[in-house]
Amino acid sequence: MGRTAIKAQEAKARARAARLKLLVERTAQDERIEDATAVALLAWQDRTAAQAQVQKAEQAVTAALVLLSREKVLVREMAVLTGIGESACARLLRSPVAPADGCR
Repeated sequence: MGRTAIKAQEAKARARAARLKLLVERTAQDERIEDATAVALLAWQDRTAAQAQVQKAEQAVTAALVLLSREKVLVREMAVLTGIGESACARLLRSPVAPADGCR
């Protein structure tokens, strides 16, 4: 085997080693991307569920505030009674109301 052939084999071996190193790095990067994506997807699902709970709670609060309003309780008094800010009470009273259980 001539010198040129030996140098070519050595160059191929170095190229193969470099390619394997890149492959290992790429595999590790892919795993980090998959892990981060899974965390984001799960967190987004949790966020969506939490938003649905907040919406249900706001509907229940709104129904109760409507009952207080029908009893001629002022928004300022509702805020004191409930501990909910006056602006939040006013905002909730302006939102559409679906009848909540126990609030008629």
